[in-house]
Amino acid sequence: MSMVTVNLAGLTGNTAAGAGITGNKGEGQDGNGQVKNGSIYAGNINNMTNDRIEQKRAMARKQASKAIMDQFAADNEVTDRIKELRTRNTEIKEETSALLDQRKVFTQEQEALKEKYGINPDSEEQKQLDSIRRVRKATKSGDWSGVSEEDIKTVAGMDKTRLTEYQTRSLGYDEVIGLYDSEIEELNLERQMNDSSIRGMKQGLLKTSYKGISKAYKAADKIMDAASKDIIGMAWEDAKKHVEEEFEKLVEAAKEKAEEKKEQEEKLEATKEKKEEQEELTDAIQDSAKDQEKLQKEIDKIVKESELLEEDLKGIVVDGLL
Repeated sequence: MSMVTVNLAGLTGNTAAGAGITGNKGEGQDGNGQVKNGSIYAGNINNMTNDRIEQKRAMARKQASKAIMDQFAADNEVTDRIKELRTRNTEIKEETSALLDQRKVFTQEQEALKEKYGINPDSEEQKQLDSIRRVRKATKSGDWSGVSEEDIKTVAGMDKTRLTEYQTRSLGYDEVIGLYDSEIEELNLERQMNDSSIRGMKQGLLKTSYKGISKAYKAADKIMDAASKDIIGMAWEDAKKHVEEEFEKLVEAAKEKAEEKKEQEEKLEATKEKKEEQEELTDAIQDSAKDQEKLQKEIDKIVKESELLEEDLKGIVVDGLL
């Protein structure tokens, strides 16, 4: 049976303050000073604790760094998507401009047909073409509100094989121009949807990103308390720069919203004060009218009483003379 000595010298610094149970087993390990000749040195416990603390610090730095990068990744995913949509809108603008230029060429060629075939705007041939166009449009859209009864009669009474060359070619241009209009409309719709998505994502960032950035700052502060900037390295510097840039944008946006709200409140307050002043003026006018009416009644009463008094005096004088 072996016995082990526990030496407290590593904790007290006093090499004489040792007590233990001496073992009779062979020599132990002495490379790390943990076990030597059957004795465990408590001084090595301190080194083991420091190692565990350092491991926790390393793990904390790793976790904090991941939290920051996860937040940045989430924000960057949104901002990158916004950039993609804006880039696409720029492309849509260029594509739409090119389509409009091409469409203009066809409309000019279509208009030139009138001169080529000698078509007068008031001619029967042109009127027939205009009726055909209106009926054709109503047939495609289902909206007949712009079609007159005369248009329907004109088209219904025509032989589809009797279109003039001018009418045929002009309607062909309508088809081509219509294709351009459809493509332009689709591009405009895509642009509107992109704009709506951008607004939604920006609003989402305003609502959620600030909290995430604040958490990232707190995590970063804990990291800085636990280790030096050298431990964090360039990754932290880049992360901090990104946080500051995004936070500045959020602050500016919040200030703009605060200013807008303040202006609205001031306008409401001014309107309220003006309304109260008008109400006070109206009350004053009404009170003044009542007072004037009351005063007039008092004057009328005095006049009547004065007339009565004068008659009474005359009667007294007459009686005295008799």
